[in-house]
Formats: sequence, C-alpha cells, structure tokens
Amino acid sequence: MFQSLISFFMSILITLTSLFLPAVPEAKAPEEIAQLGNILEEFPLSDTVYVLNESTFTSRGCRHLATALQGLVAKVSPQIFITSTALDSYNLEEIKNQGINVSYTDENGNKWTISSLIDKFRHCITDEGYVLYRETENAEGLNVATNYAVINGWLPVPESLEETVKALGLTKKKDISEDDYNFLYQWAFFEKHKKKFNKKAIVSLNYDMAGMRDVAIQQGFYTFFIDDDEGGDLFRKRVMEYFGNNAHVLGWVKYEVHFVDQASGTGNMITPSDHCFNNSLLSSLKTPIPAHKAQKNSYTDTHKHYVALIMSDGDNMQWIQNGYREFFKKISLENNFPVTWSFPPMLQEFSPVTVKKVYSEATEMDYFMAGVSGAGYMHPTQYPKDALAEFTDITAATMAKSGLSYVQLLDKTPENELEEFKLLNACRYYSRYDNIKGGVISLDPDRYAGGNGKILFVDEKPFVTYRLSLWHPSGDMSLVTKQWLDEQAAFINSQPADISSPDGYSAVNIHPWTISIDSLSYFVSKLDSHIQLVTVDELMEMITNNITDIS
Repeated sequence: MFQSLISFFMSILITLTSLFLPAVPEAKAPEEIAQLGNILEEFPLSDTVYVLNESTFTSRGCRHLATALQGLVAKVSPQIFITSTALDSYNLEEIKNQGINVSYTDENGNKWTISSLIDKFRHCITDEGYVLYRETENAEGLNVATNYAVINGWLPVPESLEETVKALGLTKKKDISEDDYNFLYQWAFFEKHKKKFNKKAIVSLNYDMAGMRDVAIQQGFYTFFIDDDEGGDLFRKRVMEYFGNNAHVLGWVKYEVHFVDQASGTGNMITPSDHCFNNSLLSSLKTPIPAHKAQKNSYTDTHKHYVALIMSDGDNMQWIQNGYREFFKKISLENNFPVTWSFPPMLQEFSPVTVKKVYSEATEMDYFMAGVSGAGYMHPTQYPKDALAEFTDITAATMAKSGLSYVQLLDKTPENELEEFKLLNACRYYSRYDNIKGGVISLDPDRYAGGNGKILFVDEKPFVTYRLSLWHPSGDMSLVTKQWLDEQAAFINSQPADISSPDGYSAVNIHPWTISIDSLSYFVSKLDSHIQLVTVDELMEMITNNITDIS
C-alpha cells in the first residue's frame, strides 16, 4: 500500500515536471548548425615554422616566456612550434607535407632560442613592450600577465628574465611584480577588463601550466585559476556566468567533481586540455579527417552474450594529443580485439592532425564515439535547458565533423522515477538529431556502473548504461591484480545469452588510468566462449534490431 502511494505521488510529480519543463526543440537542419563548434578564429599560416626545443629552457620562466611569445606571434600568423610531446615528429612532418618550411636553426646555423625568436618577432609585440610579473611558488602572477598580453599585446616576462628582454630592446609597459596575487586581485582585474575578452571560451589554467596559454593569447580568451577556497569559488562562478551559456572552459582544475557540477549548473562545457601544446599553430593546419576503418559485422548467434569494451576519458583532449599511449599499444597487439574509444569531437577544431593520425592508424576493430558528454564534459541533467538545446546542436555539428555517431553521457544515478524522467528528457535533446544514433550513459557513483546495464530507449534509440566498470577501486594501476581481473571476467561470464533481452548485452567501461592494455588483454583472455566482443556500433544495432519490447 505504502509503495503504491509513493508511485502515485511520483507519477503526479513527473506529470507536473513535464508541464513546466520546456519542450525539446526540433532538430536544426545540417546547414544551420554547420558552423557551430568553430570557436577558434583562423589565422593564415606563414611559409615557415620555427622550431624551439624545450631542452634549451633553463627554467619554467623560460617555458612560459616562449609560450607567450608563441601566442603573440600567432595573433599575426602562427609560426612557432615548441617541442614537448611524443607526437612532435609526426606533427612537424605533417607541417612539411603541407608545403611549409620547418626551420630549426637561424642564418648562422645556431638552434633557435627564446632570445633569437624575440628579436626576430619583435614586430608582433605591441610597442615592443612587456609586462613584468613576480615569480612565486605557484607563479600566480602569470595568469594576470597573460591577460595583459591578450588586452595590450605585451610580452609577459618573469623577473628572472627581465634583463634578457631589456638587452633585446624591449620596454617595460606594466609592472605587476609587487601586486598581491589573490583571488580578489583577479576579481578586480576581471570586472575592469571583462568586456575586452573573447566570449567563446575561457581558460582555467593552473598558474604553472603552459598548455593552452598560447591559444588564450592568440584567441583573446580570459585566463584564470582558483584553488577552490570559498571566496575563489564565488569568483569562478561569476566568471562562468558572465561568459554565458555554452562557453568552452579549456584547461583543468584541482578538484574535478565540484568544478564539473559548477560548470554544468552555469551552462558551460569543459575540455581537459592544460597539457595541450602548440594548438595556436596546429589548429590552423588544413588537414582532412579520414573515415573510420572499423568494419561492422552482423551477429545473429542466439548462444552468445554480446559485450562492448569502451575506453573512457576520451573527453581528455590532452591525453589523446600527447600520444594516446594505450590506444597505440593496443593496435600493435597480435591478439587484436574490438575496443571502442571515446574521443573528443572538439579535437578536430584544435588539432586535426591528431585526429588524422589516430583514425589512420586504427585497425578494423577500433571504433570511436564521442566522449562525455558530447562537445564538452558536463552533466546533462544539471545543464540549464535553454543551454542544453544549443549544447546538443553543437554536439551534433562537431560529431558530424569528426565522423562520430554515438555519444557518452556522464550524470548521476537516478534515485527515483522523477530523476530517471529528467535523465530521459535530457537524452531527448541528443536523440532528436539523426546523426546521433544513441549513447552510453556513465552513472556515478559506482565508477560509472550505477545503471547496472539498464537500457533506456529514447525516440527508439538505445542509451545503454554500463553493466561493469573495469576501474580498480584503489585508483592505482600498479595495484591491479590477476585475481581482481578474474573476478570481473567471472561476472561477465555469468551473464546470459539472450539476443532478444536487454540482459543479453553488456557495455563495459575501461578506465585508462587504472587499467593498462596488458590488464585489458588479460581480462579478455579470461572471457568464456559464449562471450562475443563487439564495437558500440555493432552492439547498438543489435539492440535496436532485436529488442522489440522497449517499454
């Protein structure tokens, strides 16, 4: 009786909620959304790119000075490449393949240095001026100096390198070396200058990080960082609210969970990217994106349980741009098996050469889907509904550009029918687009497996929750044991073969920070013969074709 009353009142709540929720808008035509997601202004490439080797840097101040110069030069024409990652050689070859000369030394045969490049590109520094900041343990003054570079075009210079730039003839235009770099100082600066920044994105960058700083200067994005103290948290919320719905938040923070909750609540999407380098140049390369190699197989065996292994954290653009280690190791295995890799649709905007490399080197057993939760990392049920409509417009556009058909979503596990209704409603914003064929839902807690394999049908498209998460509870890859992997494999082996039931299908999350490719290969080797591994594409099509009762 009591349970019936709860269900009755819950149904009333759902009805009332549906009345007050805005109607899900119709999908826009492809030509209407074609330009959505293009957040970077294009700058003409020069006929020469100058390579600066980070091994020549004698301090972190040198790295920051070089990155700032790279950004200022890129405001005119991207011409500086700073070596920093495993894909540098590939990227430089791609630059050469596009008919651009790559210069490693000056006219005297000496390797390019910060000083020689400052001298060469002094015309890109407004009034040949610099803003001086104080070097502290966390380099807090760097973000404010970076913002002065955006506003005034001055080169940010740490105190330790002031004599170097003075010797080159640069003139001090602003001195913030004596300022108190707390959040109130940042807040006052922001309120005074906020209208001077590009509103398409903001950069949340730890003071000591170099990644994305060149893009911030080139594109005119506001850069800041908060350590999550109470006052600073209010300031970050103020920044996010000012830049409005669907501004991209580039970079990263100290505490993920609260950051994503806050961004979702203010209608902002996140792209983890504080270790992404050279994007002020790589984003300008005209690189066509190849089609996926994955082959779709049709499975009809009723004696099999079908499983899709899905590598998570594909929203993390820096992980992929810096080498995608687990991906490249997996495709070199002799015992190849199907894996679906989550992938950031926005990467084609920041580094199309990286997308080309990954897609080109994939095997026929490697499939790609959009990382959480589409065009950026956010929680769909927390997102303001007016912002969610545009967000999914952007997601549909960027997925089309990247050749992606399925999307991962990340949200909290519904605790009642009303919360499940809200999740279903959020999914409808995605499913209204023909090129988004369905999705996989990561639900917290329980390390993405909070949905226990339940399948939600939205506009007759499947949105599948994870049945199992290969995510070691220790958070430490070195503590993963064969015994633990055996237990996880045994759980999948216990699942039934029933092609006409949701119970006959499993999505398995693979957590790249605790599960190595060696561990994954071992897990696969322990699966019974009735377990058939498939890609997400194959899994979704089987579910669509074989499950007729979608009530």
